[in-house]
Amino acid sequence: MKKPASITPAEGLRNWHDVIDQHANDRAITPTARRNRLVHWTAWGTSIFAFTLLLLVCAWALRGSSVTNASTQPSPVATPLQKMIFTSDGVLTEEWAWQFLKIHPGDSLRNIDIFALRQKLLDLKQVKDAALVRELPGTLRITVQERRPWLRIAADNGAGGYSLNLVSRDGLVFEGQDYPDAVLNQLPWLAGATLHRAKEGGFAPIAGMDAVAELLSTARAQVPQEAAQWTVVDLSQFDPRPEAPVLSSLIKVRSTELGELTFLDHNFQSQIQRLAVAVQDLEQKAVLMRGLDLSLDNQVVVEPAVLPTSTPVSHAR
Repeated sequence: MKKPASITPAEGLRNWHDVIDQHANDRAITPTARRNRLVHWTAWGTSIFAFTLLLLVCAWALRGSSVTNASTQPSPVATPLQKMIFTSDGVLTEEWAWQFLKIHPGDSLRNIDIFALRQKLLDLKQVKDAALVRELPGTLRITVQERRPWLRIAADNGAGGYSLNLVSRDGLVFEGQDYPDAVLNQLPWLAGATLHRAKEGGFAPIAGMDAVAELLSTARAQVPQEAAQWTVVDLSQFDPRPEAPVLSSLIKVRSTELGELTFLDHNFQSQIQRLAVAVQDLEQKAVLMRGLDLSLDNQVVVEPAVLPTSTPVSHAR
């Protein structure tokens, strides 16, 4: 049997690379195809250029519009202060704020340093917290939270006289701003407490005032008529330290009707309830007294008044 003749690589089928190269080399580029390709790329380039130009025109138009709008809007530099909205939970008023902060209608709203004004308010000590906000076109909003005074105290003013100061629950001593006389006259005086000058000015806080405020608030809630007669709170026998002995934690209160009242710095609720019962009983008996001691558990010690005896006087003729 005759064997097939061997086929050499030169005479046989070419590999796939040769096939691809053959098609690529056989592709003819005619003048018409070359012209069509040129027209195609020219159209694409023109479209891209036109689109880019359109974007640039739109961006320029938007920028011009924003500049125009910004120029017509009021700016903080050119806007004058037109009004103040002042809110406080105490006695301070808007009229007081204009004078104290030294600002005026027509001032540049931007030039008003709201941080400096806030610090000026906080330096009063009467102000516990304050918030200041600019509101365009021309409003300054001020919100103030005040400390509540519980007592009055006469403090040395350093010029040989005395000035009226107020004491808050946290023991701060401050000169009251804008308080009506009717409010001040309802506050008891504080006695038996020593004022110390503070390095930053004014007076150092008085310790233990939270207990005094608790006693006063409890009495005003349960026996308001009796609490209205309290004129002086004496802390000469009061030690606010937690480790202080029991007998050193006494708060003395002077009442126009009941004399001197003695309270223990503990469970004011129970002591005020016993005070209410004792007052009702004494009114029925019409007893005159020097004071009541409520510092003992579950009892009230009545100190009767000692009436002076009258001595007959002989008139010489």
